[in-house]
Amino acid sequence: MRQHQIARIDEYTRLNIPKMESVMNYLPAPVKSPFLRCGIAFIAIAAVLLTFSTAAAAQYRGYEGPEFCKQCHEDNYNEWKASGHPYKLMKGEEAQFRPIPLPKGYDWDDISYVIGGYKWKSRYMDNEGYIITNDDTSQGGNTQYNYLTGQWSDYHADEPNGTKPYNCGSCHTTAWIANENPEDLSGNQDGLPGLHGTFFAGGIQCEQCHGPGFDSMEVDSSAEFCGTCHIRGDADTIPASGGFIRHHEQYNEHLAGAHGSTECVMCHDPHKKAEFSIKETAQCGVSCHSSIGDSYALTSMADYGVECKDCHMPYATKSAQALGPHQGDLQTHIFYIDTDPTANMFTEDGSFVKLDDNGKAAVTMDFACQRCHETASLDELALYAKDFHDEDKGLEDIGLDPGLTGTWWNEGKDGEGFLLEVDQNRFLYASFYTYGPNGEQTWLVAALDSANGTTANVTVFIPTGGTWGDPGGADTGTQWGTGTFTFPTCTSGSFSFTPNQAMMAMGYTAQSYDLERILPSGISCPTFTNNEMTAAMR
Repeated sequence: MRQHQIARIDEYTRLNIPKMESVMNYLPAPVKSPFLRCGIAFIAIAAVLLTFSTAAAAQYRGYEGPEFCKQCHEDNYNEWKASGHPYKLMKGEEAQFRPIPLPKGYDWDDISYVIGGYKWKSRYMDNEGYIITNDDTSQGGNTQYNYLTGQWSDYHADEPNGTKPYNCGSCHTTAWIANENPEDLSGNQDGLPGLHGTFFAGGIQCEQCHGPGFDSMEVDSSAEFCGTCHIRGDADTIPASGGFIRHHEQYNEHLAGAHGSTECVMCHDPHKKAEFSIKETAQCGVSCHSSIGDSYALTSMADYGVECKDCHMPYATKSAQALGPHQGDLQTHIFYIDTDPTANMFTEDGSFVKLDDNGKAAVTMDFACQRCHETASLDELALYAKDFHDEDKGLEDIGLDPGLTGTWWNEGKDGEGFLLEVDQNRFLYASFYTYGPNGEQTWLVAALDSANGTTANVTVFIPTGGTWGDPGGADTGTQWGTGTFTFPTCTSGSFSFTPNQAMMAMGYTAQSYDLERILPSGISCPTFTNNEMTAAMR
């Protein structure tokens, strides 16, 4: 505590001695005596600091700082130190040693504090504590630096410099006390007119969440407590702007999402950097939703390394700058996906996310799917997204699918079976190993003529004239008849073959029976085929 008070006294002296020097310049010559000047300055500073010290001691009595906590909780301290929490607000004299650029025309001597500067963005306060809204160019603006893009953007550029106060300390500092009367500079940090409150320390330190000192150490693990900062506006709404959810409102999303009845700490370790904070006991598809995880592991998306969060927590939120038409820079906590291709995630005026009658929201496929499948239409994506995790998902909306490729049979027909292949353009080729009218082994092949939904109409051929070791092979141009394949699901189907008159004369008859898959081909079913020809065949 004493070190903190001394630091604040030193800072006050640094800021105010120059002001007193400028006042001295207007005093009569006798009063400008070095001894008198020193005495007057000492009396003025002592009077102010006496008041400041008493107020500070009363406001922040019991606060120790993170180094005190580190004595017992070194692991938590180190994890917290690597997270974004300590860097929500930093003095310029500290921030200048971090990789933080400055707006054009500004030097570090012009900066009292930096807001952020950790991962997404940084903004800046001038030496009066006002947020800088315009750089020193004729165009102005460009006072928010965005770390994921390396670009500058505007922040309240329509407001002149020296007019935008800082009053966001409740979520950027430790032990923020808002000044209800900002004109009374004794209630402003460092006596800065634009900084409308005081705080024990910049950034979110241990005691902001756990309470001051050793005797407190409160642990509130409720989502509501996390929501004191990770919220925007009314908790029962999800504010939006510019086609994205607005930032730092994870609590709003959480309540409107699939996990609204759980606590944040069920999944997150709040001491850790966000991307490393997911607990081993909260692995999606392992600790929770394990049956879905098992079936998903068999899909091609799993083979490509697509994780649950990539679809269910898309980048629908923007903190600093959008990275694409449907890609913000923060993942949402809504989890639900609306597979209606005509759905709009936002209200008509774009200021909120739509909620249903139960207060729940859902991300739309432009965020969940189209961010990766850029060339596919929402109509095409909806065919696959609907009931995606249903192991018995039918093919009635999809039709012939490359995932049907494999070995098929009817267990009542030993010695017979089909080898099927469906390519990315929905062309079906089938080989039928069976027996002829006289018991001889026979091989039929079939190629697609036309398809309608889950039914494929084929022309059937019979190879003739081949002998063992014949380098010329057999004649495969002899037509046997026609047939159809129907596949209502990825694991069940049926076929029907009808011979032509020539084949009937040889003793062949019509055949039809149900089929089931023996061995998969290693291709998931249904398989998304992201190309124009496939879409045209719908």
